[in-house]
Amino acid sequence: MVAALVTPTARCVDRALAIAAVAAGSAAFAFGIATMPGALLLASAAACAGLATDRPRSRRRTRDAVQTAVREVAHERAVALDSAAKHAARWQAIVDTATEGIVTIDSSGLIESVNDAALRLFGFEAAELLGKNVSILMPEPFHSEHDGYLRRYLTTGEKRIIGIGREVIGLRKDRTEFPIDLSIGEGATGGRRFFTAVIRDITERKDMQTKLAQTERLAAVGELAAGVAHEINNPINTIINCAQLIQDGDDPLSNCTVIHEEGQRIADIVRDLLQFARDDRDQAQPTALAEVVARTRRLVEENWKRHGITLHVDTPDTLPLVQARPQQVQQVLLNLLINAKDALLQCERDVRRVWLTACEADHGVAFTVADNGPGTPPALGTRIFEPFVTTKRARGGTGLGLSISKSIVEGYGGTIELQSAPGEGAKFRVWLPLAPLE
Repeated sequence: MVAALVTPTARCVDRALAIAAVAAGSAAFAFGIATMPGALLLASAAACAGLATDRPRSRRRTRDAVQTAVREVAHERAVALDSAAKHAARWQAIVDTATEGIVTIDSSGLIESVNDAALRLFGFEAAELLGKNVSILMPEPFHSEHDGYLRRYLTTGEKRIIGIGREVIGLRKDRTEFPIDLSIGEGATGGRRFFTAVIRDITERKDMQTKLAQTERLAAVGELAAGVAHEINNPINTIINCAQLIQDGDDPLSNCTVIHEEGQRIADIVRDLLQFARDDRDQAQPTALAEVVARTRRLVEENWKRHGITLHVDTPDTLPLVQARPQQVQQVLLNLLINAKDALLQCERDVRRVWLTACEADHGVAFTVADNGPGTPPALGTRIFEPFVTTKRARGGTGLGLSISKSIVEGYGGTIELQSAPGEGAKFRVWLPLAPLE
């Protein structure tokens, strides 16, 4: 379209230059006459007298040429405008018929356009959205915080979602919330900045992920069963022995204290196991990582000791809270720990160790699970996070654990990474954003 507009403009400029050249030549001719000697001036005057008879004809030719040029430029401009209009209409049709919702806002956050798919997603009419702040499509706390996010970006240029995309929550007209995949791009026309959001309803995908996560949790519960049974068996034997001592006349007060402590230990283990196994549909909430680690240790540590694996833990209680569902964080942590245990059991090591550490990092909290096992095969690379990719298929692995863990972590705006080298163990690092201060 730009080329179509430039071509007639260039032709017009060429013609204007030609006319200017003619004018310049006439001026030079007049100046020459004024400086000629007398005899030459008379001869020139005679020649000019002859030329004067052609002046009307020359003017007509010039006028006709200019009019022809103007008509050609006008025609080509009309063709270019028509082409631009058709081009714009085609793009508008593409936007209107897109299956994903498309919303554009100005630099103040006001909605400038919205396509039919977005109207269906959120249940509004176009007149109810145009000119309104885009936060009308967001639940709290995003509704109140959006303008601040936009101002910060325009001031600092710091990108948290623009050009990146993430999973967020949308708000329909009837006030129901639903998960969406949101991608935002930035553009400018005529010196005005605008932002385009592409929105996809991922309710079905999230439901499928939830079902897969529940299946994976139940598989993990089965794997934990042997260790938990042993963990419960020890306090039960202690309770039986204390009861027998009381029957034999031993001090009932001290024995009852032991019975109470061991009974509480059993209750804690059963509660942790049930909480992990249940279908948790709670919303993300401020979560203390140290508490999640403590519950997970109660489920695995005794079993690990029997396999000769030492678990080193360094997760300070003073860590800030992260925004997540505790059960899902525990599922990610437990998956990484089980993978580390399986890797260690498949290799010859005099000392088998796993390190679980956590620290505050990059406006969030990062925790790592590292082992001194054989490491992951180099050929897998980042494919280790893809569904059904596993190194444990011969031992019943589904290949879903790390894929589900990745979707859980990224659903909270976090990241999960792997560092590994053959023979040097594997190290998984998970980063989660901090919970809002309020």
